[in-house]
Amino acid sequence: MAKILSIQSTVLNDLVGNQAARSILKPLKHNLIEVPTIILTSHKGQKSSLQIHSNELNISKIFNNVRFTYGIKKSDLTIIGYLPSKNSTKHISHIMKTQRNILLDPVIGDIGVGMYVNSDIAKYFQSIFTKTKYLSANFFEWSFLNKKDISQYPFLEVVNDLKKFSSENNSIVLIRSIPKKNKLINLLASPKGAWSIKTPEIKFKTRYHGAGDLSTALFAHYLTQKISEKKILESLTNDIFQIISKKRKKNKFKSTSLSSL
Repeated sequence: MAKILSIQSTVLNDLVGNQAARSILKPLKHNLIEVPTIILTSHKGQKSSLQIHSNELNISKIFNNVRFTYGIKKSDLTIIGYLPSKNSTKHISHIMKTQRNILLDPVIGDIGVGMYVNSDIAKYFQSIFTKTKYLSANFFEWSFLNKKDISQYPFLEVVNDLKKFSSENNSIVLIRSIPKKNKLINLLASPKGAWSIKTPEIKFKTRYHGAGDLSTALFAHYLTQKISEKKILESLTNDIFQIISKKRKKNKFKSTSLSSL
């Protein structure tokens, strides 16, 4: 299987960031190499979370070391996720000069929570998201990147913006969890077209951490497979819904083409 570089948070006691990528990609036999952007004892949503390293963590040095040690190529799929500080953005800019096959997960915030990174990080993601080959973002993040208000962003406009972005940047883009009439919609677009898929909205008693990171890891997996964009959307949506709903059998959600819209 593919060699995949994952540059995300390393969280010791929650299934997010690099741990989420590992839980998905290792069982699928991918050669996963991890680089931490930060080390935490638990997800930042936990009040008792302890941060180990911040500006002292030299992401570039770790990247250069694993690149040499594991023979990472410029063309190897590279996931870039959570960034903790302005200092970390300098390292990511260095890495982006080398790695050309980047899947960006711009961890910025979410509906019901708002922004959970500082403005420097959010603006940095806004400055680089057009420079990556693949993008995996939730609706809140996509809206922020495009300078749109989530409360005044009609679905048809989202679709048109997504199709235009994908075509102009020659990229494949996954937008997750767009709320619409008690359902959640995932959208995927490439220069070949656009597709949507609808799932029930699961009501959790407490917030589910890591669904976006798991979705991005599944996106990475299916990008390495020789399947259509339509099949990528259906496969990852069915997989993530099964994971977070803890159902034994997969739902068979089917996507709808949006090319005519």
